[in-house]
Amino acid sequence: MKKILAVLLTLTLLIQLFGCRKVSFDESKGELVIGLECEYAPFNWTETENTLSNVEIYGQRNLYAEGYDIEMAKLIAQELGLRLVVKKIAWDGLIPALESGEIDAIIAGMSPTAKRKESINFSDPYYETQHVVVVKKDGPYANATRFTDFSNANIVGQRGTSYETLAEQLAQKAGTTANSPLATVPLIISGILVGDNDVTVIEKPVALGVCASNPELKYIELIDQFEVDEEEKVVSIGLRKVDTNLLNLINDALAKISAETRESLMVSAIESGE
Repeated sequence: MKKILAVLLTLTLLIQLFGCRKVSFDESKGELVIGLECEYAPFNWTETENTLSNVEIYGQRNLYAEGYDIEMAKLIAQELGLRLVVKKIAWDGLIPALESGEIDAIIAGMSPTAKRKESINFSDPYYETQHVVVVKKDGPYANATRFTDFSNANIVGQRGTSYETLAEQLAQKAGTTANSPLATVPLIISGILVGDNDVTVIEKPVALGVCASNPELKYIELIDQFEVDEEEKVVSIGLRKVDTNLLNLINDALAKISAETRESLMVSAIESGE
C-alpha cells in the first residue's frame, strides 16, 4: 500500500512539475515559427508552385504560403537573424498552438481584441484598415448604401473574428438576424456566389482581393459607419505572455519598416492574390 501511495505521489509531483512549466521562445534554435490560416488573401494564402517570394509550409509537400503576412514575417525574421518557418493552422487553433509551443508567433491578420489579450500579448500594429460589405454585382443589394438596406438580407460573418461581430452588428441595425458564422472567408464568398448568403463584412484589402478574383462581386463602403473599437481596425502579431523579450525585438523590427513599405507590400499582395 505504501509503495502504491509513493508511486501516486511521484506521479502527482511530475504532473504538477510539467503541467506548470511555461513554454517560451528558444532563440538558440535559430528559427521563428509562425502560424497562419493560409486562406485569407491578401494577408495570406496557399500556393502550389514555389516562387522567389513564397515560403514552404512546414510538413506539407509542394504547398507554399504567400501574402502580406508572409512578407512582413520575412522582414522580421531577417531583422532578428532567424530562419522563418511557416505552419498552416486553422483560425480557431492559432492561439492554442501558440500557447502549447507549436508556434512562436501568430502573424495572420489578427486584431488585438480585449478578449484575446486575456490570454496572449500583441505587438504594435503592422497594418490598419477599414471594413466594407461584399455583395453580388447583380444582386438585390448591389446599390445598398445604409444598414437599413439589408433588412431582408442573409448576413454572414467569419466565426471567431471581428467579422462575426460586425455581421451581427449589421443585422441588428438592419432589423434582422445574422446567419450562423462560417469558418473561413473563402467559404463565405462561395456561399454568396451560389446565393446561400447575400452579404458579409470584411476588411477593405481582403475585399479588394476577393472582388478581383470574383468579378461577380463588389464591395461597398457604406454611408453608415460600423461601431468598431480602435483595436479592431488594426492587425498585430500574437505572442505568448512570457515572451516579453521577443515582443520587444519584434516591435523594434516593425519600427524599422516604413509606412510606405507596408502599403507597397499590401498593394503587391492584393495584385498577386488576384
